[in-house]
Amino acid sequence: MTKQLYLLGLIGSLLMTRCGSSSTSDTSTQTADVSRPKTPVEVTTVTADTFRVEKTFRGMTYYLTSGDIKSPIAGYVTKVYVKIGDQLRKGAPLFGLETKEAYALGGKNYLNDPTLKNIGQLIIRAPDKGLVTLVQAEEREYIQDGALLASFSAPDMFVFLIEVPAEQDSTVHIGSACMIQLPNGRKITGKISQTLAMADSLSQTERFVVKPDKPMILPARLGLNITFTDQQHNHAQSLPKEAVLANELQTDFWVMKLIDDTTAIKVPVKIGLQRETHIEILSPRFGPKDRFVSKGGYGLADTASITINRIANAH
Repeated sequence: MTKQLYLLGLIGSLLMTRCGSSSTSDTSTQTADVSRPKTPVEVTTVTADTFRVEKTFRGMTYYLTSGDIKSPIAGYVTKVYVKIGDQLRKGAPLFGLETKEAYALGGKNYLNDPTLKNIGQLIIRAPDKGLVTLVQAEEREYIQDGALLASFSAPDMFVFLIEVPAEQDSTVHIGSACMIQLPNGRKITGKISQTLAMADSLSQTERFVVKPDKPMILPARLGLNITFTDQQHNHAQSLPKEAVLANELQTDFWVMKLIDDTTAIKVPVKIGLQRETHIEILSPRFGPKDRFVSKGGYGLADTASITINRIANAH
């Protein structure tokens, strides 16, 4: 009887020891789960944004036609008031002329008749505002009736010319709006008004005429840049570039979306247009409260434990 009691006590001690060991093991597992390392990240949200693709071409200032100033008389040029590049106002003096008879008199009125004062002399004035592009006459020069004195270009004839490679002519067409950056850095708007019936056979380019939205006058043949919008997507989903991950071939793209404050999962996305800092997300559609890893997402598993360091600004 004593021997049986001893065996029962021994078995009970062994069972208690195993139970204690099991309890310790469970506690260790729980501790390990709690202490599993979490990746520190920054998070962001999607925003509504505008993306555009722009193309820039070299252009130059140009005058489609010029107005000629001709002499109405035969005689001498007594005064030249303008030079090439001068901007004219309507009625501004251009040239002083004098008939050969009046020139021969030297301005003397031998008859002392006040009505003969300045007879044979006249001032040629600008018929409109514009830019002087040519000065042909010189002082003390004798000219014939109808001789060319000067040429000027009116503001409504001022345009910009651009040469567009033939393979990119779908980008521009009559009516296309553009932004023109002038040599001084100022920007103005304009649009394609016509095409010119000539092309460069060597460079395979076509010429287009860009009309500024507001009349202006600049010297001819100034070089500048003219930019057109090729594509534009308004109210598009936008994420910072750091939030969009990709494989080595840049064929698959995904984001790490937070499902709670400590877990992020991999979500494949289709991207659209891009600019320097942001990418357009075409699909899927996300909500304004959805959060995404913006920094620290590289190398994360499809489901990752994270800790939020800070919330980054979307822009």
